[in-house]
Order: sequence, then structure tokens, then C-alpha cells
Amino acid sequence: MLAVVQPYSTASPDVPHRQRSSRTLTHNNLASSQPPSLPTAPSKIPTTTTTTTTATPDADTPFDIISYPPSDLLKLLANILTHIATTNDHLSPSASSSSSSPSHYQSHQPPDPLSAPPIWHSLTTAARNAISTPAATLTFHARNIPTISLEAYLLRILKYCPTSNHVFLSLLVYFDRLSKLGQEAVGRSFVIDSYNIHRLVIAGITVASKFFSDVFYTNSRYAKVGGLPLHELNQLELQFLLLNDFRLVVSSADMQDY
Repeated sequence: MLAVVQPYSTASPDVPHRQRSSRTLTHNNLASSQPPSLPTAPSKIPTTTTTTTTATPDADTPFDIISYPPSDLLKLLANILTHIATTNDHLSPSASSSSSSPSHYQSHQPPDPLSAPPIWHSLTTAARNAISTPAATLTFHARNIPTISLEAYLLRILKYCPTSNHVFLSLLVYFDRLSKLGQEAVGRSFVIDSYNIHRLVIAGITVASKFFSDVFYTNSRYAKVGGLPLHELNQLELQFLLLNDFRLVVSSADMQDY
């Protein structure tokens, strides 16, 4: 669950892990203002679902990722993800009889190596374990739906942890991949809903920022901006990587399609 955290006690942001001069992002892009605390969420019984949807790419309209206004991009992204989450919230309302044991979080036995699908043999051992057990999925499931809207959450991240449009757009690619990977490997899709979308976003931003950007923040910064304890974000980051089998490369063609 998104928790109330204290803002920074110092005026300067965390020191980035690394930097190179081959790209346009510089230290001047780093946010120096202090992130305020997020509000707590009211108690609510989680709703479980069984299906996820994906956005339909528009191949006829070229999209200039670099020059597109970030705030406008985040509004579009928030609308897509909110629609996916709220749709999944209402697909199987009768399946939410128990918040501690949702039906789509049941363990799946690893397939027999002889009859396993081809994708199974290409996965790392750690990714196989994560996809086959509910632990990785349950890590993202919050006890309550956060009170902050997804659009406000994304704009908050942009304000206090500014990064490139590629990082934000890559969330669609990663979310689609982790859903399809589970379906193809063990026959169970990762369902994106209102209880896990915020955690997926901050974990995805943390991972993608380190992969795409030359300059990025420490996990403590992302945790405070995302409203999570540091140890929880560390766990989310690891599970996000496992559920994607560490496949973070996104081609320019795929980025354009999404």
C-alpha cells in the first residue's frame, strides 16, 4: 500500500548512480524541489480480475517521442492505463471473495520440461520461479486503492524525478510483456488493476530510468516520490525485472508502435 512518507530533509536531490555525455539528459534536468507526502488511501476490499487489455497502436500517425510535450504524453498514458485498470476491476467482481487469496494469484506448477512451451526454455531460472509462483504478483497488489489519480501520480514523478519520454512510454511495452510472458509460459496473465497499477508504474519508472537514461536518481528518491518505503520499492524493482525476464531492450520500431 502506498504509505505516507516524509519529504526530503535536505535541499538537494540524491546523487545519480552514473552519468555519460552521449545523450541529452544532464544534471540540470534533475529536480531540486522536495516531494511532499502522498495522502493515505481509505480502507477498501480489493477486487480481483482475470483479464488484461492492451492499447491499440496507431500505425498511421507518426509519433515524435523526443519533442512531444511530456505532460501531454502522461495524460494520454494515464488515460490508457486507467482504462485498462478500471476495466479489469469490473470483469470478475464475483472473484473477490477473499482479498488474501485472489483466484488469479494461485500457484502454477512449472511445466514439464519435455512438454513446456518454447518460451519456457528461454527464461532464466529466477524468472521461471517468479512466473510460476504468486509471490511476485502479490508483491504489487496493494491493500487499498491509492487516493491519488494515476495522472497526478505520473505528473508527480515527472516533477520530482524528471526523465525522458522514452522511459514513460516504455511502461506500456513492459506491462504488455510481463502479461504475455506469464500467459505464454504458464497460462496465467498478469492482470493490471487499480490495486497494482501505481506500484507497477513506480517500479517500471525505476527500472526504465536506469536502463534508458544517463542520469537517474537513487531508489530512496523514487521511493519517496512514489510514496513507498525503500525496502518495498527494492522488492518491487526486483520482481518487475524477474517478471520481464530482464528483457528491457525496446527497439525504436516497438516504441513507435506503442
